[in-house]
Amino acid sequence: MTLSEMIKSGADMLRDAGIDNYSGEAKDICIYLTGYSSAELFMHGNDEASPEMSARYMDIVRKRSTHYPLQYIFGETCFMGYTFKCMENVLIPRYDTENLVAAAVESVKDRDSIRVLDMCTGTGCIGISFYLERAKSGVRDKVTLADISDYAIEASSENRKNFGEKCEEDIEIIKTDLFSELGGMKYDMLLTNPPYIPTEECDRLETDVREFEPRLALDGDSDGLTFYRRIISEMGAYLYDGAYIFMEIGFDQYEDVRKLMEAEGYDDISLIKDLSGLDRVVSCRNLNR
Repeated sequence: MTLSEMIKSGADMLRDAGIDNYSGEAKDICIYLTGYSSAELFMHGNDEASPEMSARYMDIVRKRSTHYPLQYIFGETCFMGYTFKCMENVLIPRYDTENLVAAAVESVKDRDSIRVLDMCTGTGCIGISFYLERAKSGVRDKVTLADISDYAIEASSENRKNFGEKCEEDIEIIKTDLFSELGGMKYDMLLTNPPYIPTEECDRLETDVREFEPRLALDGDSDGLTFYRRIISEMGAYLYDGAYIFMEIGFDQYEDVRKLMEAEGYDDISLIKDLSGLDRVVSCRNLNR
């Protein structure tokens, strides 16, 4: 069996299992096993696959056919152009969340080193990517990654280590229920992608997410706003005057989150849409409170 034939068999199986991007994922699995780039795979499509590779390939295809996420199978995913370790019981980073990081980096492009809090960090992809993007211009920020989940603490710790010595020096990780273990620390920026899906909607998510990703990182209680209420009511004590705030939201939550912020005395609130035109990030500064 050639690599191309193997990919065709895998695509057929994934299609029959109801995987939307069955063709692309069948190819991605082959790339994962061979180490080829997409272009190299095209050039080597008529090469024979070894029995060992064919067996391993079909094992992965069968597992993916159960809707088990490919990111967990590979043990990694790409975010902001960086490769992050991805493990069970930790939310898989989404492309849409890159909007938050890009906006945050742009907002302080003329600032020297700042202190940043990434609340509900998961894999650490938001805080670490922010740090790495800023480091490209020679800035070394101090970043705190915070989460209540032991699995998230493990994943973010491994990712911090994988990005080198400077990351380990400048990025700290704290297990905490939101702000409870932060003591008297204050920050120049808060970044957060908290659980925001209403409980009833969690039960209607696609199988990949509903069955395999952690409910803890998804469920925002009955109206999806519980974590926003807590974060917005508590964050002022942990932010310097003029601190920047960036929060990812659901596509229909802007007005609710804006009202919560206004009730706590925040103004200069703005909305950032994603590339699909959907509401994605609420931003503001800790001013005039």
